[in-house]
Amino acid sequence: MSAGLIMAMPLRQWGLIDASMDNDASVETVNGNRRRADLARSIRRAAWDQIAHWTPGVPGSGSWPPPDEIVKPKLTIAQWLLTIDVLERWAAAADRTGRHEAAAQERELRELIISRLRAHGVQAH
Repeated sequence: MSAGLIMAMPLRQWGLIDASMDNDASVETVNGNRRRADLARSIRRAAWDQIAHWTPGVPGSGSWPPPDEIVKPKLTIAQWLLTIDVLERWAAAADRTGRHEAAAQERELRELIISRLRAHGVQAH
């Protein structure tokens, strides 16, 4: 992967990102924003490679660490910017379906990522 930014977080938080990216890639594949779907999938693959050490085509390769373990995914700025957008999209969906605690967790993680991006001089909102 080219230059990127590493953000440390518990695997539990990364799991929120992974699930949101999975949802987003699925919706965008069907609804036509192929570039967004591909970028979402690239984020998931980056974590599989960096955190779970998954090897494509090798059954049984890779495993996730415990939920409280700190992981340090490295993503490009474009990938982190999509991450904050996707977290808000799925937080709004969670609110609409009455899953307010899930929405709050996604928004809290989104704000954490935004603050870290801003600390590195990246305009994010």
